[in-house]
Amino acid sequence: MTESEVARLVRAVRLTYPKYYTGMGQEDFKGLVMAWTMVLAEHDFAIATRALQLYLSSDTKGFPPSPGQIVDNILRITKPQSAEMTAQEAWGLVRKAIRNGYYGAEEEFEKLPPACQRAIGNPASLREFAQMDSEAVETVEQSHFIRAYNAQAEREKEDARMPEAIKQLIQKMDNDKKLLEGKEGVLLHD
Repeated sequence: MTESEVARLVRAVRLTYPKYYTGMGQEDFKGLVMAWTMVLAEHDFAIATRALQLYLSSDTKGFPPSPGQIVDNILRITKPQSAEMTAQEAWGLVRKAIRNGYYGAEEEFEKLPPACQRAIGNPASLREFAQMDSEAVETVEQSHFIRAYNAQAEREKEDARMPEAIKQLIQKMDNDKKLLEGKEGVLLHD
């Protein structure tokens, strides 16, 4: 989205909630547009417009939106929650994988969706579940899995909100850290 498109959105917000922007000069408006542009630049204008429309149609408190609230609405539009698996549905898949988990842990683990894999950790955990008493699996391990799955789902939602430039910066720093750790390991073993 271009800065002029963001300015159109901010102008619509300003006109809809005039009392929050009284006394705002042109310089302040430019600063506001710049801040919103930093957050919304990588999103499509048409979808962002619909996200603002969604906010305006559901606002019952009378406060203007923040850019993050618009991003949340963009995600609601582009990634509907109905497409997401609930923790209970995910546990159902894991429970099915556990049935063949003793001999086919690796194979069953690979069949699971990535979010389930991350919540379980590795195929060895699946094998371990298969060896446990079914009551312990259905109570204790189910509870642990659901907690881990929900935490993973929340992390993924946070990652989806994160601007691409910040994701790339984090990835670069992570790669640099791994490279540095690798060099330190080489130096320690010499």
